Amino acid sequence: MKFILLFFCLGGVLCSAEQPREVTLSIDTKHPTASFDPCKAFGAGIDGHEQGDCQRMLSPESVKQMLGAGLGPISVRLRTELAVEAWHWNPRGRWSDSNHHQGYWTSDAKPDPSYSIRLSYGYKLPRRGDTLDEANDDGYSRFDDGNLKTFWKSNPYLCQPYTGEPDSRHPQWVVLDFGKPVPVNAIDILWAEPYATSFRVEYATKGRVYFGGHPGNILFPVWRTFPKGEVNTGKGGDQFLKLAKHAVKARYLRVWMTGGSGTAMPRATDPRDHLGYAIREISAGEASQFYFDDHVIHSPDKKQTITYASSTDPWHRACDRDPKVEQAGIDLLARCGITRGLPLMLALPALYDTPENAAGLAAYVQRSSYPVSRYELGEEPDGQRIDPKDFGALYAQVSREVRKVVPDAVMGGPSFVTLDVESGDDQTYRFDKRWWIRDFFGELKRRNQSRDFRFLSFECYPFDEVGDIVGKESMQVPKASGMLSRTMRSLRCFHLPLVIGESNYSVFPCRQEVDLGGGLLNVETPAQFLCGGGDAFYYYGYEPNKLDGSSGSWGNQLMLLEDKDGIAPVATYQALKMMNREWLAAQGGMHQSFPVHLSGKKTKDLLSAFALKRPDNKWSLLLINKDSTHPVHLLIRGRNPWAGSARLVTYAADQYYWQADGPTGHPTRNLLPSQSTITSAISDNQCFTLPAWSLSILRSQ
Repeated sequence: MKFILLFFCLGGVLCSAEQPREVTLSIDTKHPTASFDPCKAFGAGIDGHEQGDCQRMLSPESVKQMLGAGLGPISVRLRTELAVEAWHWNPRGRWSDSNHHQGYWTSDAKPDPSYSIRLSYGYKLPRRGDTLDEANDDGYSRFDDGNLKTFWKSNPYLCQPYTGEPDSRHPQWVVLDFGKPVPVNAIDILWAEPYATSFRVEYATKGRVYFGGHPGNILFPVWRTFPKGEVNTGKGGDQFLKLAKHAVKARYLRVWMTGGSGTAMPRATDPRDHLGYAIREISAGEASQFYFDDHVIHSPDKKQTITYASSTDPWHRACDRDPKVEQAGIDLLARCGITRGLPLMLALPALYDTPENAAGLAAYVQRSSYPVSRYELGEEPDGQRIDPKDFGALYAQVSREVRKVVPDAVMGGPSFVTLDVESGDDQTYRFDKRWWIRDFFGELKRRNQSRDFRFLSFECYPFDEVGDIVGKESMQVPKASGMLSRTMRSLRCFHLPLVIGESNYSVFPCRQEVDLGGGLLNVETPAQFLCGGGDAFYYYGYEPNKLDGSSGSWGNQLMLLEDKDGIAPVATYQALKMMNREWLAAQGGMHQSFPVHLSGKKTKDLLSAFALKRPDNKWSLLLINKDSTHPVHLLIRGRNPWAGSARLVTYAADQYYWQADGPTGHPTRNLLPSQSTITSAISDNQCFTLPAWSLSILRSQ
């Protein structure tokens, strides 16, 4: 359908198979709501990829095509934090136990003119306690893997020598999730070194699969201590406990540890080996006088009973390098041209690394004179179910070390997985995290380090249900703006700059991301966020990539599709390019946004409008029609900034059509946006038409 003609209300003729909806638009041109410079505020994230991909994705040819979208600064994402891995951001460095190439790693922080960091790598942690992770999810827990030579160990940086407080201030725990209530009245813990001298065994029957739960919050498990579940004289070794005379039905079992032995494995020489708690294996179930029915499945893979741990020791070995994933090295990123010379938002590890290694990266970029706007500490602690007080203690240690080498560093985080406070049916991530933030802030305040947290970051992936059902996006996309509005309202109470560190349609690969719906959403989200007062936004899916069908829907978070025929743009690329060249001024500078009021039938959620006054004194109006079947007959009332000549650019189904065909899906229609120049005088009460399911920009000449 072609509805790109600007026409007068009385004289225009509209030809359409669908009756258009009539909408009136008015703009308050006197009271700006926000201002931003896209060269500082609108960019894209760069993440880890499969081995062999990064240098190809950042080749000169690829970089040239990526820059064509017009995006600005880069956010360096940190995949290792999601994968329970330590980050060798510089492959050169030193081990704490150099003789055995193991221990705690610190990358070399001194630039070498003869050596360039092209790639960096993650190293799996062999003392892991989580069955699941947020990356490739190909690891497993060591305290129910059936191997008595392996063990889980908590993070020593949460102990007194590093926190400066008693270990009871940061209790450590492990949780078994049986998936359903099972009878339990006994537990057998095979401790490693160091073991817990003070601990208790608890159970819960229901609740979210999140264990940093706030006391009294009905969404989280209510933990009850077994009648004989408290131990204050633990001696380690193989410890069997009859917890109760009669079995209780429990879905979750938790071992809560508050005092450690301070012992270490034979031949251990590092002080960190003595700190925390370590468990080789846990069995739990129903015991009688004659038998013990163990309900724990012990297996070195995903067949094991699902377990979670409060933290993990970042100790590892040279042989633990993840063979599947690599990340672009800091020198490659800074020198390949993708940054445009603009300051980075640089991720620093906090959860599964050492403060010294994190601060070393900050020192390296400082010495290399690479500009950095923000340091984002950690990534997705909520996805790893980290207690906010524990994360606060780790964050404080990293920020102190960074401050020593970059005194004026702007630090923040924590890059929440996603936020939407009204999605109450989600059992893992989508819940109101304001309590988490308050507890985290409380920890920093108690340590007199509040000034080390200068911005609050989160990720924006609104949809989880992304099965390959034609038309699903037409029901989902209109909901996204309300979800983001609720999130921003909920976070404004903290009075901090807000940053979206990465954003796309879904965390899962899906057809919608490469179809027109993804293009509309990936324009509306940054426009809404920045016009609503957000500080910086980073699109996720910058690098050329292939289709992925792991979610059952073939697509991917990408704007450039890589296949056997080369690299081709998809809808999001054309939409972002159109946004950056038409709605925004390509040279950057401060843009002012102004309130837009829409009235008419079914305007809520189905039509979005964002008005800007650009630094070149031109006015631009971004219009997104999220009604997949009806065009919109739009009437502009009041003062019209487009009086005189105007330019109208439209992107809709006439320009793009995605042919879903599994791994060989591709666009069969992939045209540039349509353009027209309106030369007749545009007066007040002017009308024009927006095609169904479209992106349009009206810009004064």
